[in-house]
Amino acid sequence: MRTRHLTRTFAVAAAAIAVAALGVPTAQAATGTITGYGGKCVDVTGGTSANGTRVQLWTCTGGPSQQWTTGDDGSLRALGKCLDVAGGSTLNGAKVQIYDCNGTAAQRWTSSGGQLVNAGSGKCLDATGVSSADGTPLQIWTCGGGANQQWTLPATTTPPAGGPCPSGPFGNPLPSQNLTATKIKDGYNFLEGPVWDAASQTLLLTNMHDGSGPQNVQASDILRFTPSTGSFSTWVANSGSNGLSLSRDGKTVIAATHDQRSVSAYDLATKQRTTLAANYQGHQFNSPNDVTVGADGTVYFTDPDFQRADRPDQMSGHTDVFRVKNGVVSLIDDSIREPNGIELSPDGRTLYVGGNATGKIYKYPVNADGSTGPRSDFAALGGTDGGTVDCAGNVYQITFSDGKIHVFSPAGQALGTISAGQNATNAAFGGPDGRTLYITSGRPSSGGDTGNYGLYGIRLNVPGWPY
Repeated sequence: MRTRHLTRTFAVAAAAIAVAALGVPTAQAATGTITGYGGKCVDVTGGTSANGTRVQLWTCTGGPSQQWTTGDDGSLRALGKCLDVAGGSTLNGAKVQIYDCNGTAAQRWTSSGGQLVNAGSGKCLDATGVSSADGTPLQIWTCGGGANQQWTLPATTTPPAGGPCPSGPFGNPLPSQNLTATKIKDGYNFLEGPVWDAASQTLLLTNMHDGSGPQNVQASDILRFTPSTGSFSTWVANSGSNGLSLSRDGKTVIAATHDQRSVSAYDLATKQRTTLAANYQGHQFNSPNDVTVGADGTVYFTDPDFQRADRPDQMSGHTDVFRVKNGVVSLIDDSIREPNGIELSPDGRTLYVGGNATGKIYKYPVNADGSTGPRSDFAALGGTDGGTVDCAGNVYQITFSDGKIHVFSPAGQALGTISAGQNATNAAFGGPDGRTLYITSGRPSSGGDTGNYGLYGIRLNVPGWPY
C-alpha cells in the first residue's frame, strides 16, 4: 500500500529537543520502501552493499535492497549504507549511489511536497530520462516538480505517551558482532516463552516438564524471576503454556497453551485463565507454540505439532499461522512446515515468522485491521525457534541446535550473533530500561525431567519491544 506523501525535514534535531521537552513523543525512524515514478521502488542494484553501488528504479519486491530507513540526521539508509551523491557533486546528472554513512551534506535529504532534496546541492532525486523502466538509474537534477521527482517515503510512527520505546534514532544494537550471554540460573527441565512484566519489574517464563499420561502431554508451569532479588518462584502451576506475550494494557499474559491445544489469557492480578482461541472451524489446533499481540488486541500465534504428543491430528497434516481478533480465528498461512517464533515490528506493520523446518524467516505486511498481506522471505536461517524485536525494529531469531540468537536489521542484514547455552528456545527484552535481553537455553531432558535449562542475560545497546 502506498503511503501518503510526507512533508518534513529530517534534520530537525532542535525541533525534536523542543518536542521532547514538552513531553510529547517524537516519531521513530521508519523502515520500508521508497516508491516513485510508475509505482517502482528505489532499489540498490544487485542487492550489493559495496560502496559506489548505483541506485535505480525497480519493480517493488520488498526485498532488503528496497528497505530504506529514514534517520533524524537526514540520512536514508539501506543495506547498512547511506543514499549518497557521488563525489558530493552538485551537477545535474550526478549519480546517486550508496556509500558508507559519513554525515556529509551529500547524504542528507529533505522531503517536501513529495520531492527529495539533497542538502549539498539543493537538487532533487530524479529518475533519469523520465523513465519508469526497471533499471532506470537515479540522479540529482534541478527540482521541477515532475512525476519522476515524486517520492513516497515509508511512514513514520509516533509511539503513545508512556510507551515502551524511547524515540530514536538508534545505533547498532550489538556491542560487538559475536557476543556471549551470562547464565543467571539453571536447573530447570525446559524453559520457554519469557516475557517482561514492567508493572512488577519481573520476568515470566514457562518451565515445561516431560510428557506423561495416556497421551504423553507435557505439563508446564509459569515461573516468575525477580532481577532485583535474583529469586525464582512459581507464578501459575499447571499452566499448560509454552510461548508467552503481554497484552498492550499490561494486565494480561497471553499464552500459547498446548495442554488444551488453545490460546489462553492469564489475568496478572487474579491469575484467572480464560480461553481466547479453542479451535479453527471446529478443528482442534496442533499445539500452539508462540504468540504476539498487536496494538488493537489482535493475537498472532504459530501452531506447529511439537507438543501435540499422542493426540490425533485435526489439521490434516498442516502446521499453521493464525490470528484471533474479537474471538474470531483466521488462518494466515498453512504452508510453512513447523512455524515457530512469531514477532511484530514495533510499528505493527510487519509480522515475522520463523520456519523451523524450512530454513527461512518470513515476513507479512500487516494491514490496519490486523489482517496480513502476501508472505515474502526475510532471511535464510535453519532450525529457528523463538525470537523477539527491539525498538529499532531489529529482529532477533533463535536457532535451537547451536544456542545462538541471530540479529538482523529491518532490511534483513545480518548484524551478529549472541551465544547462550546449548539449545536456545526463546528470548525477551526486559529490565528497567528495556536493554537486557533474557534468553532461555540449556540441555533437554533424556527422560524423567532430567533436563538442565537456564535463564541467560546480556545488556545490549538498544531497548527491546516487550510484546
